[in-house]
Amino acid sequence: MGPSASDPNEEAVVVEPAQQPVKHSVFRSVPFQIAVACGVSFTAPGMWDALGGLGAGGAAEPYAVSAANALVYGLFAVVCVAAGAVNNRIGLRYGLALGAVGYPLYGAGLYTNDVSATTWFMLLGSALCGVSAGFFWAAEAAIVIGYPSPQDRALYLAVWQSAKAAGPIVGGAINLGLNARRSAAGSVGSATYIVFIAIMCLGLPTALCLSDARRVWRRDGTRVVVHKEATWAAEFRAVGRLLASRRVLLLLPAFFISYFYNGFASTWLTQYFTVRARAFSSFLTNFAGIFSSFLVAALLDRQAIFIRTRARLAFSAIVAVLVGTWVWASVLQSRFYGQQPPPVFDWFRGGFGSAYALVFFWTFAGQAFQQFLYWLVGQYATDLSSLSYHTGILRGVEALGQTVAWAMQSEGNANHFVSIGLNFGITVLCIPFTWIVLSELDRSHEIRATEVQVVVEDASNKQQDDSVPSV
Repeated sequence: MGPSASDPNEEAVVVEPAQQPVKHSVFRSVPFQIAVACGVSFTAPGMWDALGGLGAGGAAEPYAVSAANALVYGLFAVVCVAAGAVNNRIGLRYGLALGAVGYPLYGAGLYTNDVSATTWFMLLGSALCGVSAGFFWAAEAAIVIGYPSPQDRALYLAVWQSAKAAGPIVGGAINLGLNARRSAAGSVGSATYIVFIAIMCLGLPTALCLSDARRVWRRDGTRVVVHKEATWAAEFRAVGRLLASRRVLLLLPAFFISYFYNGFASTWLTQYFTVRARAFSSFLTNFAGIFSSFLVAALLDRQAIFIRTRARLAFSAIVAVLVGTWVWASVLQSRFYGQQPPPVFDWFRGGFGSAYALVFFWTFAGQAFQQFLYWLVGQYATDLSSLSYHTGILRGVEALGQTVAWAMQSEGNANHFVSIGLNFGITVLCIPFTWIVLSELDRSHEIRATEVQVVVEDASNKQQDDSVPSV
């Protein structure tokens, strides 16, 4: 007679594999996965940001490009909320690859608009990029937050933000080299677009190097937990329930305003700076985002400080800088409206420093705010699937804010004080609601699963399969 279910010898067969060293491949490690995500971020949205860093995608007139960007973010907002559920079904690898497809088409649209004023293709490229970007950002954010352990997330977020910023830095160096002699206002050279499009095309093959979440190992011995709903409809219902939850509703103003400044910053650069000053800005400004990302990461990952205190300190510092920039923007805008003709600043000439400092600190505080919100939703997510829903909603609502911001800039006679007032007002509005959520933060809510548990479960399942008699 074979051993019974309670036989200790049989139990030892199940537990024994857990005592053996688990072999790890570097290609399944968290650093490698983050490197893949950083590579895609550099080639796709990094180059997109580099074009935006020129002011209006490098065009002489910002209004048509602002309308195209409004289209990008409008579609992005709709798709991104649902993309969290879609990516959870198809896998983050394919969601990331799908998300990288649209960016070269956006660059191609800007190129054709520059060389032949083909507005329809620019709008088509913008629409396809908007749909693609929805999948990209829902997947990328879930990877960067969900693959690392909770205590390492802020650091990896800073690394990822730096990779995204490296795109505009490298792009800015290209812009600067190609346009350094152009001391007047206007559009950048068409060769600039060709270089950017070529780099953007590398995003798709890079995305396919990502590993499935279940195969990723962490240095602390825990595994990424993934939970898929039984049906597609159940996935979308899960997103709907999260969107209607009290915590997410309280965070919606912060999500909405987190990147709202971007549309006005682009118009500010286009109207008040020469081509080479804008190229200089696209190169230098992103260092502000890198610096603030690591500064915030150092605080948020500091385990010796209680998690709620860390969150409150980071949030307070970020909103203080943002509010200060909009007060200063109102002062400068009042001064510029009083000058005829309006000023156009060349690099390191009179007035350049005070006008450019706004762009620098918008990026400094804006990137820190974005990273803080990613970290915050990561603390409340229970597993990678929950995180995918959270990041889809975060990026979708943020894109809705950018849709409004870019649409406001698409009018040639728009009053800039309206943009300044909205940025200031919504930033102040989000403070009490976000503070409520921070006051309830006491720990990471992630479900922990160790490699030992995974090996035991796999061995147990294998034994059950072997014990079933063949027919």
